[in-house]
Amino acid sequence: MIKLPFQDIKTQKEFHEKGYVVMPFFNESEIALLQSKYDTLIHDQNVVFESTSFLEDLAVKKECDDFVTSVFESKIEAVFQNYKPLGTSFLTKRVGAFSAMPIHQDWTVVDESTFASITCWVPLIDTHIENGAFQVIEGSHAFSEALRGPSLPVSFEGQDLSSFLKTIPLQKGEAIIFNHALIHASHQNLSDQDRVAVTFGLTHKDAALLMYYQKENSVEQWLMPDDMFLEYPNIRFEPKLGTFSKSFEYVVPQLTFETVKNKLFEIRKNHPMKSLFKNPEQQQFFEKNGYLLLPALQNEDISELKNLYATLGIKDEKGYGFHVGMDHKDKNIVAEMSEVIAKIALPRIEHVLEDVQLFTSSFVVKEPHPQGVVPPHQDWSFVENEEDYCSVTCWIPLQDVNMDNGCMGLLKGSNHFFNNHRPSPSPQVGTPLKKHMFTIFPFLELLEMKAGDALFFNNKTIHASPPNITDQTRLAIGLGFAQKEAQLRHYYLKPGTTDTLLKYTITPDFFLKYDNAQLSEMYEKGQFIEGYGEPEEVPYVFDDLSAEEFTKMIQNSGNPYNATLVGRMATLFNYNMDGSKKEEEVEEVVAESNEVVLHPKALPFWKIYTPLNVIREIILRISKN
Repeated sequence: MIKLPFQDIKTQKEFHEKGYVVMPFFNESEIALLQSKYDTLIHDQNVVFESTSFLEDLAVKKECDDFVTSVFESKIEAVFQNYKPLGTSFLTKRVGAFSAMPIHQDWTVVDESTFASITCWVPLIDTHIENGAFQVIEGSHAFSEALRGPSLPVSFEGQDLSSFLKTIPLQKGEAIIFNHALIHASHQNLSDQDRVAVTFGLTHKDAALLMYYQKENSVEQWLMPDDMFLEYPNIRFEPKLGTFSKSFEYVVPQLTFETVKNKLFEIRKNHPMKSLFKNPEQQQFFEKNGYLLLPALQNEDISELKNLYATLGIKDEKGYGFHVGMDHKDKNIVAEMSEVIAKIALPRIEHVLEDVQLFTSSFVVKEPHPQGVVPPHQDWSFVENEEDYCSVTCWIPLQDVNMDNGCMGLLKGSNHFFNNHRPSPSPQVGTPLKKHMFTIFPFLELLEMKAGDALFFNNKTIHASPPNITDQTRLAIGLGFAQKEAQLRHYYLKPGTTDTLLKYTITPDFFLKYDNAQLSEMYEKGQFIEGYGEPEEVPYVFDDLSAEEFTKMIQNSGNPYNATLVGRMATLFNYNMDGSKKEEEVEEVVAESNEVVLHPKALPFWKIYTPLNVIREIILRISKN
């Protein structure tokens, strides 16, 4: 194993596997001390990204390095052993749209087959997406053995790896300690305050320091002094420091998008979530793609469930053409519905599942309604630690389903797109999908299913459905469950905030007491959820991707353009295939569209994103492409 200077074996193991660890580091007084030193320095306001490592005045640079080292020393010694320092730096990311740090790796400065070189990176203010949070591709320090140096080509040059980045928000004084081989980046700073961080580099005391330079068709290796980073400006472009060691032919091994994708999947296979399915092949397919199709109900089960629905008299009260039985106002009806559905359906699927806990069961209904589209979304987070555990919906139609009556559509592999919590109440909550709803539909895989077949999908998987244009109700049931050992949680956006969640520990009966309509109403009144103890406050962050980035993420996950679905939508909603409106509908459509466009902030989320408005935007945006 590569020599790492961590004292704690558990921390060393985590670092070895992930390429980084996060831990508390500086207290308030230490942060203040570092900030006071930073404030004494002369800064170049014309530089978007400023590092004291670039200082030309070596005396000032050494003074700064000595000071930062003195603050780090006590903390570093508590975490590491048998180490030697590599240098320190203040890093400033100024406010501006061009302040993002591109995806990169730090230089190779040791023999990485034996040692690791490490940076301890600590922000002096809270970091998040808006002000330039740290991003990593987890495990990527082990993806390539390519050498990295001032003039060496990048192993993943020309490859867009942004969709694999994971954002690591940090509180001030909290440290991310990462391997220099780890692929990392940072968001642009769009806040109103410069983002300042401080770093400390180190490696094992026995490691010889090296530097690599490209020389035409060969690479030169130089032995460097331990204080080489104090001479940083002199070694950036050519070897003016150190001793020549050897020269050798070298071809940079290529790290492609597909290679990274496959390596990340292998990591997941080697550290899989707690199994949901007894069959390992089924479990693997589910983990990779975010869904699984299996037979489930018998004809008699379907008949019994249809009779139950007719008896309960559950209707679409909002007129959107879609409703869920769990949202019914009469909780006695909800309790009866849940109990009977579970009693009928669970025995039909239990034989394929490991031990699970059921937390909801409901009718999922799409009435005949030419505009009753369900927009693309992810379901709420229902469990703690979604890397090891998973909340799942088992969706079973009670008649054959296809595009005509609103079958389920999803994005394959989208369970890997985002790692953010997904809180309620959904109408009021910003999400990674909020501005991408109208670009997802053209890539949906529509799953035509027989009555009684079961679609198991990860609640992180992006899904939606087209409208039901038949004259018959599309009736389905949905069962929500998770691994038996999983801790059930409910994430609720703290009233009055956009970046703070309240995390509640809940029991399976939570959804017999609360539904989306109730939670939305409570939220509007600034109310908290009662009956589940004091919630824990956690930050709410998510990656705000551009439309281009998101589209590329979808395509790279193997989701082809669905021309049939796009054509169907254009026909249904009275658009020509070239994107123009049909003459007879111009006045009506324009009037409705203007109402939405002119007053977006005055309308709540669920009114802006009505099925009609969603479809209109889908057609307007997609049919132009």
